[in-house]
Amino acid sequence: MNFAYGVIAIVGVLAAISIGLIVASPDDIIKPRIIPVEEKPTAVAKPEVEPEPESAPLTSAVPAPPETYTVRIPDGAGIPGCLENNECFVPSSLPVRVGDTIIWNNLDIAAHTVTSGSIEEPSEIFDSSFFMPGETFVLTFDEAGEYPYFCTLHPWMTGEVVVSEVEEMVVVSEPTAVSEPEPEAVEEKSIEEIVIKEEIVMEEKIEEPEPEPETLPMTLTVSIPDGVGVPGCEETNECYLPYEVSVAVGATVTWSNDDTAAHTVTSGNFPEDDGLFDSSIFMSGSTFETTFNDAGTFDYYCFVHPWMAGIVNVS
Repeated sequence: MNFAYGVIAIVGVLAAISIGLIVASPDDIIKPRIIPVEEKPTAVAKPEVEPEPESAPLTSAVPAPPETYTVRIPDGAGIPGCLENNECFVPSSLPVRVGDTIIWNNLDIAAHTVTSGSIEEPSEIFDSSFFMPGETFVLTFDEAGEYPYFCTLHPWMTGEVVVSEVEEMVVVSEPTAVSEPEPEAVEEKSIEEIVIKEEIVMEEKIEEPEPEPETLPMTLTVSIPDGVGVPGCEETNECYLPYEVSVAVGATVTWSNDDTAAHTVTSGNFPEDDGLFDSSIFMSGSTFETTFNDAGTFDYYCFVHPWMAGIVNVS
């Protein structure tokens, strides 16, 4: 009996609680709190980029370029004695390669030659003929071998050139191709703008007067000064004063011998004259004149003192 009442009482309490929950406002019900969780970004592995291999420069081997050497004929080589220390030609023996060039420079006060072979057996491979003080003789050797040489005027003067084949190689780097940048766009201008700018430039342009043509003399005197009979005037081109003259076609040039020695005025270059004019020997205080009827350049020298030279330009 008591158990039955107890069950009835529990059921009633449960029913009352249920009715209370149904009647309660939805706002009065405690809602669960939601806490947002920040999502961390997932690390993504980047692919490794392999560096491009550097291109090696292209190289090629070429023969060594030809070179130029100088042999001096020193002052005083025309007097016996230079052969004692091999200083008639300096250097007396010169090693070169095929294709190299040698320049013999006459620094002496006398004329000389560079003649292949020896005084006993000239080889006729090369011969400079006579070349005067201050002049040079140039020769390029195209074949290997040993080339002795001497001076025909002073046979004690001897030298040697030893020519060997080209063996040395030079490595040359060839440039790699480089991409050219694209040309920048050029602003197009209208024809009217171009014409206006050209007109402005033409207005600003100042016409310069043309120079008057130089009038060349019809008569001219060249002096042979005192002391030119001794070597030395050729170093400053003062053997004839002036050394080089310019005249008109039909002009007459007079040479006045103001030196104490006899001289000549001979057309050409020593030792060869071209036969155009020749004063023969004329003494101190005398003159020689000639008229130039043709245009051109006329070299001349003194046959007695071949270091003396001059030029006449006719136009």
